[in-house]
Amino acid sequence: MLLPQCPSYFRKNIVVLTIIAGLIGSISSHALEPIRYVATGARIGVYTQNTDTEKTAYWHRTPHQLGGPVSEMQIGFMNWLLSYSVEAANSSEVTIEYAWLERASDGQVVPITFSGSRSLVMPANDTEPYWLADPIDSSVWTSGTPQRDEVFWLNIKGSIPASGKVCQGNPTGYSGSKFILYDPANGPGSYDTTGPVPSITGQYARTRGLPTMFLGRFTEPGYPSVIGIGDSILDGSGDATSSYSTISGFGFFCRAAVDEDGKNPIATFNLPRHGATTTALLKASNPRQAHFLKYANVAVEEYGTNDLGSNGTGDVSEILGRLEDIWTLCRNAGIQKIIRTKLMPRTISASYDWVSLADQSPNTGWGDASQGDSGKRDALNAALQTSFNNGDIDLLLDTLTPLADPTDDHYWFTNGTNDYMTKDGTHLNGTSNAIIAIILREALLSLTVDENAPRYSSWAEAIDWAGEDDSPEADPNHDGITNAMAYAFDLPPLATIPASARPYATYDSTSENGPWLNFIFRQNVNAEDVIFNYLSTTNLKDNWSTLVTDDIEIIEETIDPDPDGDGSAVLKKLRIKLASEDTQRFLKLELTL
Repeated sequence: MLLPQCPSYFRKNIVVLTIIAGLIGSISSHALEPIRYVATGARIGVYTQNTDTEKTAYWHRTPHQLGGPVSEMQIGFMNWLLSYSVEAANSSEVTIEYAWLERASDGQVVPITFSGSRSLVMPANDTEPYWLADPIDSSVWTSGTPQRDEVFWLNIKGSIPASGKVCQGNPTGYSGSKFILYDPANGPGSYDTTGPVPSITGQYARTRGLPTMFLGRFTEPGYPSVIGIGDSILDGSGDATSSYSTISGFGFFCRAAVDEDGKNPIATFNLPRHGATTTALLKASNPRQAHFLKYANVAVEEYGTNDLGSNGTGDVSEILGRLEDIWTLCRNAGIQKIIRTKLMPRTISASYDWVSLADQSPNTGWGDASQGDSGKRDALNAALQTSFNNGDIDLLLDTLTPLADPTDDHYWFTNGTNDYMTKDGTHLNGTSNAIIAIILREALLSLTVDENAPRYSSWAEAIDWAGEDDSPEADPNHDGITNAMAYAFDLPPLATIPASARPYATYDSTSENGPWLNFIFRQNVNAEDVIFNYLSTTNLKDNWSTLVTDDIEIIEETIDPDPDGDGSAVLKKLRIKLASEDTQRFLKLELTL
């Protein structure tokens, strides 16, 4: 549509083309499952690794164990990190030259591509939350549909600029894992290989590889897909990180993904960060993390240790308020179940060895109110119990009793040996992580997910199609709105849709901090299996980039919570601040079912 004449600093009118994109990936049946985390071992970046002028090549290899049979796999990559509670883009571009999946059971290799190309350049100062590779349909695997327990090795080879940086995320402490930086002149030049990364002259090995996502579609509903959000307690600080025997990783969250034999995995994605507080996921200056919630149906949330603080200075009611905001964020993203942990002891040891109860003193705020302490930890745990009773969370996991002294839960349990449960009075060690992992795993396996979850199939079955094609990609009345789009927008698929009900754009030169480009569209509140993604470009040829809401220059608003009066849809507006150099801007709403 052609917009009104813009202010003089625009060289010409801004032309806005609203495109309702088709579905991503192949649509084979109405039972197609949503995109989820489908394997273990993936996580966000937590720091960067510098390189010198010679070691500009890297090789990454990590194992990922499937949490269920999958009809499709899709790998995501990132070029940013969470530095405590602050998202930070990598100042260096990172190039993926070749990436491939290796099926452990038979050694079959399948290349990973990006819009058909083997390479991807993730730019410096990247604002994208992630870059998704092309989906890999399970029909390509010659040994049949990949099943639960199967291991797939993710291999990535690429380069970074001289004296540049690369983000570090996926742990590489499991046997066969590797991340090395090396001089490309010393490299073998091979790719799509099987087996361990070869030793390369002058290589520099690290305990973490690139941050990645292991996504896909389960073949049927009911498989947990779990995202962990929290601080160093959930992240596994204090556990062995450089070498471990659990394929899913370190820390009780990752350990819980598999049983004692390393089998029967639960798909997980690790979002926590050492030093993070509840603000990490909520503040407007951190727009990326919330985008990872939509691929999970279960969240394990553990914030609060740093919010309360080592000296108990945090305000319990304010912390609880932020936790409630996080739970709401999870629910709005489609997460069905929320598990919350209890805060554990936090003590100081006179001997620095935590050898006995008498050797410990609770930190201020972490002690017993009847003994003169403020008792804030207990107050927050009590508030969490109330939240569970009120249905705000689905399960309050008792991570306190198994680790605390049986006579006083403000102290760590001890058995006369040094550092039995903790080495610093705050973080769990290997023993305590193993104990809580068992408890968390039992809790995860007790949950029922995807029960009566809204699906395209249920929507389609409730409609009298009068013999017309009811498949998602079909457009039975030829009005340009496919059935899947009608489902996503809560529109009747066989009726003629007026322009006022279709997505449209407007130009706003009067609102504060403008000018703004407004993109207005309906959203079916029950279509939890649809992912909405906003893209923009200044031309129609290429360079489509994801628009990440930041509540500053890209703002998502609900302008009508119930446009039809039946609670089935909301009317949303995406506001995009226009730059003075923008002479034209094209928008695309991408729907993934």
